Amino acid sequence: MTPVLSRAAAAASALVVSAALVGATSPARAASVVLDCAGGPVTIAPTLDDVTLTGVCTDVRIEASIITVALPAATSLAVSGANLEITATGPVGTVTYAGGNNTLVAPSAGDVAVTGGNNEATFAGQIGRTSVVEGNNSVRADSIDRLLVKGGNHVVKATEVGPVTIKGSNATFSATTASKVLVRGANNSVRLARLPVLKIVGSNNKAVVTKGRTKVSVRGANNVVRVEKRA
Repeated sequence: MTPVLSRAAAAASALVVSAALVGATSPARAASVVLDCAGGPVTIAPTLDDVTLTGVCTDVRIEASIITVALPAATSLAVSGANLEITATGPVGTVTYAGGNNTLVAPSAGDVAVTGGNNEATFAGQIGRTSVVEGNNSVRADSIDRLLVKGGNHVVKATEVGPVTIKGSNATFSATTASKVLVRGANNSVRLARLPVLKIVGSNNKAVVTKGRTKVSVRGANNVVRVEKRA
């Protein structure tokens, strides 16, 4: 059975309340909750205060908002709340990252899907197939297997990336290398040190490749492309 943290559980962990707080005009913040995953899945339900997960975690779901969550490694991580600060000390497996105004920091992950708005995700190491959609989201990683950026005003930064597709507007993508980049849309910005293949379809896009040879295909108006050498 999936452990579910409830308001009652949070209250039970903070039974000792100073008499000075009785009659206070503002509600007291509940104590932090520590939960042992015990080798299974965990759901962090709404209305809870800060949560620390321990033990071996499989599937972690975060439905709460306006809290901080600390967790070890996990098989998967699903986020649907808002205004969260999430920190993982181990790989977090498959990530489904929705809601809004959230931050996530982890060493690495499997496939990553970022939706919603104003979400930030930072991975020190490698992540798998990654999609960044809707608006105003950002992803930073050392390595990304494959990248899709769709929507508007996204920022993605990495060292090494496989094939990249950008569909939408006002996206910013930068990396040291990528296998190829396809841009479909307007007002997007791409910057790399090395890129074998670049294709742009749209208008007012900018692409800069500072080293090596690049095969370039451009269709549309007012695009600016600067490469070291054209293949």
